[in-house]
Amino acid sequence: MRIGRRFQPSPSERGVATVEFAVVLPLLLMILFGILEFGRVMMMVHMLNSAAREGARVAALPGTDNDMVLAKINQELSGAGLTVDSYVFTPSDISDAERNDPVTISLRINYSSIAWVPGFFPGLDGMTLEGVVVMRKEGFG
Repeated sequence: MRIGRRFQPSPSERGVATVEFAVVLPLLLMILFGILEFGRVMMMVHMLNSAAREGARVAALPGTDNDMVLAKINQELSGAGLTVDSYVFTPSDISDAERNDPVTISLRINYSSIAWVPGFFPGLDGMTLEGVVVMRKEGFG
């Protein structure tokens, strides 16, 4: 027996490897894209929570109104190129909140508006991503 002798696969064995690769590759790509898309969804939820937190910080200050809160939310989301599909302020007019009243900021984005490839994961198309923050209104008294 010679040392360093290489094993040479027959042509039929090379064909089997090609078929196995062709069968496994789509599954591996689906797993890879699923991991990337899940990470992106988690990133977007974090950004929504962060923007809602910044909006709630502005809303908690005395003398603020809805326009000031929306401006802060849009400023936070503009860096990522996002726009909010819907928002809810509780109370609906932030300037009506009294000292120590809870102020709730809720932001929502539809998943299909941020997906890299819409329809690639059909179960996620109707999903809504949401960020909600509650803070107490500050003030003197």
